[in-house]
Amino acid sequence: MGFTRIVYLATALLGVAALAVQTDEQIYRMCVPEIYYKDCLDLLKDPSEAGIHMECVAGRDRIDCLDKINQRKADVLASEPEDMYVAYHTKNQDYRVVSEIRTKFDKDADFRYEGVILVKRNLNIKSLKELRGKKSCHTGFGRNVGYKIPITKLKNTQILKVSADPDVTATERELKALSEFFTQSCLVGTYSPHPETDRLLKKKYSNLCALCEKPEQCNYPDNYSGYDGAIRCLDKGKGEVAFTKVQFIKKYFGLKPGTTAEGDPSEFEYLCEDGTRRPITGPACSWAQRPWSGYISNVDVVNGEQNFHDLQNRLEKFFENGLHATNKVAAEHMLINENATYHSKPEAVEPKLYLERAGYKDVIERDGGALRKMRFCVQNDIEFAKCDTMRRAAYSRDIRPELECIQENDCMIAVQNDKADFVTIHAKNYKEARDCKLKPIVYESYGPDNVYVAVVEPSVRKELQNLPINYDAQNERATLAANFLNKRRNISPCKATASTDKNLMIVHSSELNKYKDKQLVCPSLEIKPITEYRTCNLEVNLPIAVFIRESMTPVEQETVKHLFVSLSDKFGKAGKNEYVFTLFGPYEKDANNILFDDDATAFVTEVKNLNINEAIYNELRCDTNAIKGL
Repeated sequence: MGFTRIVYLATALLGVAALAVQTDEQIYRMCVPEIYYKDCLDLLKDPSEAGIHMECVAGRDRIDCLDKINQRKADVLASEPEDMYVAYHTKNQDYRVVSEIRTKFDKDADFRYEGVILVKRNLNIKSLKELRGKKSCHTGFGRNVGYKIPITKLKNTQILKVSADPDVTATERELKALSEFFTQSCLVGTYSPHPETDRLLKKKYSNLCALCEKPEQCNYPDNYSGYDGAIRCLDKGKGEVAFTKVQFIKKYFGLKPGTTAEGDPSEFEYLCEDGTRRPITGPACSWAQRPWSGYISNVDVVNGEQNFHDLQNRLEKFFENGLHATNKVAAEHMLINENATYHSKPEAVEPKLYLERAGYKDVIERDGGALRKMRFCVQNDIEFAKCDTMRRAAYSRDIRPELECIQENDCMIAVQNDKADFVTIHAKNYKEARDCKLKPIVYESYGPDNVYVAVVEPSVRKELQNLPINYDAQNERATLAANFLNKRRNISPCKATASTDKNLMIVHSSELNKYKDKQLVCPSLEIKPITEYRTCNLEVNLPIAVFIRESMTPVEQETVKHLFVSLSDKFGKAGKNEYVFTLFGPYEKDANNILFDDDATAFVTEVKNLNINEAIYNELRCDTNAIKGL
């Protein structure tokens, strides 16, 4: 065999070996919430993806992705500190934080931000206890640095006393404690999702709004709110102490390159937890920090130094690819934006330790003034699983009081006998729940664009009374709408049958684009344009509702309302954290409408559609049980 042939053969064999190595190289599975699955695929379609060797795995939401990593069905997830808290509290978990997503400007900082106490230099104060009686400036109600951290830390050191009065809501107990601790404050925000309650709380604890630019409004926008606004409240207003972030102090006082000073840094100091003071021109003494977002995996994936660095290298390539991707929105959903930078951890860290190093675990675990857990009754294993998933997500996102899931054979009896606090009830079971001395307090909302309407030819006027109705008799909501229209026409709602005639039809509002040449029939039998469907509709189906004992105290009732409205604000359709937990939507494959209707969008405390009430619904159901109950 000639030398040339030998070289050629050796080269070929090396090529095959290299190909084998490349083929055998692990493909890391990036788990993403299902609503962002296409975004993940789009990022990996980019031509610069070469060498990433990753694939996208869809989870229902971030909680499901964490479970998939724990079950070895996925390898890694882009997560926030609150997700890491959920990971730390997952049964049989062995998660590890492998790298961080930092900002370019603070790429060398150990934490995303540091919460600090800023005081005027001439203020005679040498301990946290001496904060009592001072005038305080806060970023805003419910916010981490300006509200949660101060309350948590001051409570933990026994300096701030929060009442345990069961006749006062958890929110009011905290506001009362702050109102008594500080003489005046600027604490803007929405104290309650109910406007009248919000107004009354601000009136009762008006000193918490006294230092604001607009005390009578005590809400955003306000020149003395937010991170820089709290500093401005201290500098330009009448405040004596401000709770804010280090980064904004540096910016406000011109200590960041390229920034212009709005105040004189020599007039202010940091107040440390031990009572010492530091000039703001030097290192800060923060009393709590928010950790960076980052990537979380499991022990099997990062076992061994080589495996650990392989994953980090692959994530860095994925991250860089995201930075240069044309689809910026898709990248944002993967926690990648133009101001972000990737940072590898020198070692994989347990989530608990990761959070404790920042002092952030205590912040997440603040009780929010709640006196006890609220017990949600469920009746089977899949309902219990969803309830427990919701509990984990809610607690990590500061929704209080904490949920507890109780499984019983008969939840109505369990709530009636004080073994549970509430249960979700479908429309057909409202009467049975009423018989158990329960009452609805929160309702699902399907949004203003999810209603059934009657469409009719514009030429039809006098004939409307006698026209047969075309509707889907297999659809309960459509059938109820048809029965309602018949009732309004003085036709027995329980004797009519569906017609194939198309002069008068019951359709869903989402289909109205197909009926632009028709008009609507209102409950009053008035004819209106199809654009008026929000006020001219025949929707009478009762939503799923949360029922409680009639004997619950007013405070307990307000607590339940607040709990479900908070769940809705965070996890409902278009909620701030819909990707963290899917409140409304399939829980598992073929597991639909678990606890709540998949088509619901939010929870509300009152139903504003006048057609929707129990009396009308019971009359139109046209079954023996409903009629007997009239």
